Amino acid sequence: MALTLRQLKYYLSLAETGSFTRAAEICHVTPSTLSAGIAELEEILQQKLFVRTTRKLIATPAGNEIYSYAKSIIESSMDLERAAQRPRGPLVGKWVLGVIPTIASYILPRFLPQLQEDYPKLDLYLKEDLTSRQLNNLRNREVDAVLMALPYDTPDMHQMELWSESFILARPAIEGKNSDRKANIEDLKNEPLLLLDDGHCLRDHILSVCQFKNTTTGRGKALGATSLQTLVQMVAMGYGVTLLPEMATYDGTLPKGVMLQEFEEPQPKRKIGLCWRAQDPRFSELLLLGDFIRQNANPKKYDNN
Repeated sequence: MALTLRQLKYYLSLAETGSFTRAAEICHVTPSTLSAGIAELEEILQQKLFVRTTRKLIATPAGNEIYSYAKSIIESSMDLERAAQRPRGPLVGKWVLGVIPTIASYILPRFLPQLQEDYPKLDLYLKEDLTSRQLNNLRNREVDAVLMALPYDTPDMHQMELWSESFILARPAIEGKNSDRKANIEDLKNEPLLLLDDGHCLRDHILSVCQFKNTTTGRGKALGATSLQTLVQMVAMGYGVTLLPEMATYDGTLPKGVMLQEFEEPQPKRKIGLCWRAQDPRFSELLLLGDFIRQNANPKKYDNN
């Protein structure tokens, strides 16, 4: 019996999840099929790779020893498949694009239809998740690139900056209040600040540009939410103020009761970028994808500096 890539994929999924059920889901097989594949691999290697305890599955010393070798083999096989597609043309075959929640609904509709028209052989899948998990997906090759907000430290990745956009202050509308007046970061120190929950990079970006060390402002503990849409509704109901990425103010869906104010110069900003593995053999294609997104998803109102 010969060792196969399928068996190694089963092994890696099981080693990384510690669960037959979860590993089987990742590999799109039944737990019994995955278990049989692991048994075949153990027979070939003549080593027990996993042991069950009353609470969890644990890799044996032999199971730990082969992990780096198996991962290298699988990654090399995936690179080989991708390299083989390149002569067929750019952006061909299956690609998985990760997108963070504070970008996805605002940016994807701008460029996806044109991308599908210009590259009909591209089989694109989308995965929406928080930045930290997206980068883990990228390292594990579950996604090919991540459309995300910068700055964000990714020492093992290549970052391509696409454009920058300003933050806009959203506050409860007050009759007679002039929205043309420029907002000032210092003003926020006396306001109840509404933020996304921990894990959203937008939360960290806002705290950074406001120069707040934590979520405590002059009016007490900041309230949190799980989405920008929820934050906007909280603003409309008078719970406090928040900073919105400029792209979130262009769709015309902001509820009544929300007033927008631009900030004085220098305006607080974030950058939109595309991130991918530094050693990905499709570097030129990823540059092409980044340029396409920049040209088709960047509204003219955005500041490209």
